[in-house]
Parts: sequence; C-alpha cells; structure tokens
Amino acid sequence: MPKDDWQIDPSKTAVLVVDMQKAFLDPEAPRQLPGGRETVPQINELTELGRKLRMPVVFLRHANRPDLSDYGLRKEFNVPEEHQFQVIEGMIGAEFDTDLNIAEEDHVVTKIRYSAFIGGSSTLEPLLRGLGCDSIILCGILTDRCVLTTAMCAMMLDFKVFCISDLTATLSEERQRLALEMIDERYAKVMTFAQVTEELQRLLARAGV
Repeated sequence: MPKDDWQIDPSKTAVLVVDMQKAFLDPEAPRQLPGGRETVPQINELTELGRKLRMPVVFLRHANRPDLSDYGLRKEFNVPEEHQFQVIEGMIGAEFDTDLNIAEEDHVVTKIRYSAFIGGSSTLEPLLRGLGCDSIILCGILTDRCVLTTAMCAMMLDFKVFCISDLTATLSEERQRLALEMIDERYAKVMTFAQVTEELQRLLARAGV
C-alpha cells in the first residue's frame, strides 16, 4: 500500500513526542527555539486524544552523562557550553517543558543520540515492539535533527511513521521546509495537526468514546 494511503490503527500505533525540553523551550535558555513553545498546547491535545484511544504515549528526552562519556563524536562538532540549559543529566535543560502534560500511564524514554532508534541510544524500539506497535505518530523538535533521524531510522526498522508537520519546529523556515520535504519523500506520511486530529476524532466516534 502506498504510504499516502496509510491510515492510523490505534491498536498498533504510539504517539511519540520528541525532546520537548527546557533546553530548547524555556524563555531563559540560550538556545530557545523560535515557535517551539507554541506547539505545546496542540501536542497536549494530541496526546490526550491518543490516551482516549488507548494508544501508548511516549515522551523522548535527550540527556547525556555529566562527564560526556556517552557524547561521542558530537564533541567534535560542538562542545557543550557552560550553563544549566544543556541536555545533560541533572541540568535544567534536560527537564521537560513545564506546560507539557505527561500522564502517569505515559512512557518516558531517555536517549543519548539524535535518533532514539540507533543501537545503544535508548530502549524505544523494544518498548514499542513489546507494546505491539508497528506505527508511530511523530512530533517534537528539532525537525531537521532528532525528528528527521528518528523518522528515518523508524522507517528503516519497518515502523510506519505519521509525522505532524506543524507540531515540529527548527531554527529557520528554510530548514523546516527542507527537513519536511526529506521526511515526506522517503521516511513518513507527513500530515497536519488538523488532518491527524480529524482522523483520530473519527476513530473515537466509531469506537463510541
């Protein structure tokens, strides 16, 4: 079936929220992402719809060790700055945004690479397999970094990916456009928040919830 014909199956789909952390969203963070916090209310709507449909909701957080022993070659591209808004364990930046709604039944997975599916990065893949999921609804930040690589690896591992274009964000409009084009061309079915919520609301009505 062509990916543009994919439909969301709640019994096999998880909602995956990527890196909605203070390092990127807090107004005091040096690397605050323009437009990032504006997506939080709609992400909360999405996750609530997922819970109503009994879909697993998974929040990814990026956090490396304080000694950077698990940081890898990224040190050769950028050296972490000396402030509390780094995605380092124990620092403010590794915490989730204050307004993000995380329920008791949700899953929180820590990763140490841009993609949570890279071997050794996290326990995301075995978690999804154990939950019986072969598809993910993907949103979060940064579109051209962690969202792109997670979508790429997910597809290569045979997960169907539904990427919500307007619930992702990055550092510029041009990078956002290019990243979404890449994701849509090879790795996921790209949809808007309105399109996804319309499909989920239809499923809720059919289930009588």
